[in-house]
Amino acid sequence: MMNTDIAQQETVQDVSIKSKLLRPGNLIALLVAVFVIYIFLRRFHFAEAITIIGKADIWLFIAAVFVFYVSLPLRGHRWKILLAGSNIDLPQWDLTRYYFLAWFANCILPARIGDVYRAYLLKKNNQISVSLSLGVLFSEKIFDLASTAILVMAGGLFYFDKIADPHLRAIIIDGLWIVGILVVIFTILSWRSGILKKILPVRFLHIYELFSRGLFRTPRLIPLVGVESFMIWLTEAGRLFFVAWALGLRIDFMLAVFISQASLILMTLPLTPAGLGLVELLMLTLLGQTGLSGDMAAAVVIGDRLISFWSLIIFGGIHYLLSSRSR
Repeated sequence: MMNTDIAQQETVQDVSIKSKLLRPGNLIALLVAVFVIYIFLRRFHFAEAITIIGKADIWLFIAAVFVFYVSLPLRGHRWKILLAGSNIDLPQWDLTRYYFLAWFANCILPARIGDVYRAYLLKKNNQISVSLSLGVLFSEKIFDLASTAILVMAGGLFYFDKIADPHLRAIIIDGLWIVGILVVIFTILSWRSGILKKILPVRFLHIYELFSRGLFRTPRLIPLVGVESFMIWLTEAGRLFFVAWALGLRIDFMLAVFISQASLILMTLPLTPAGLGLVELLMLTLLGQTGLSGDMAAAVVIGDRLISFWSLIIFGGIHYLLSSRSR
């Protein structure tokens, strides 16, 4: 299943959440987040936004929570399929729990460390090579980015012309270009791995070989993995859609698709934990471009992030503290 000698040589202690929580880089990221949140809060009346949230339809809000968390087993199943391509068979429940813990890690640590944390959990609990796991996760991220880019462009057909700020439009377009470049890199790594083997130093060849063995190379599974990826990222739009409707804002689903997916591209920037502050500011700006008042737009953003960020801090933190074996 893998090169156990290499797997034994790999170290994972430095990837644990506790070891990274108080590092200077994380503290700096939190300071950046606090500064951006301060800018966010100055753009509306906080008390008015909270009043709007207090009048929310509780059942529609619960629907938003359900739609968000139902993506977890979908993510676990997709991960199981991608791992199976490397002859690794693990219970979907375990993979779903690891994903949940990785979400929690992303919310308290910058640089999307949760993705590496999943590789750490597989190494610690299932003795699977970190390098191989990272190859699988790289494949997964390419499917995610491709799905997000397609959904942004689909939503943009309806709403992109409403973005008056040329700088904001440029940011979104640049993000799409980056996604395209990453897809090209993935294709080269997956189907032309021999090119890199010729130029890499000898000491990295074993690690790269394990990494490349984790890359997706099963064309017949592209429809299944692709459909699951779209379903996963449509749940992000579904969450925002139900939050808006819960607050009395009757937006259409394609607007929710466009705003949620554009925000997800921003979340890939390794500046703050889970894009904290940056995502809020972008969502507020995009919603404002549709003619919403600042207070209503802020209420939607706050309600959405209560689910997609703060609920993960609470529930993910509880699960992390209670799952000593998994962490």
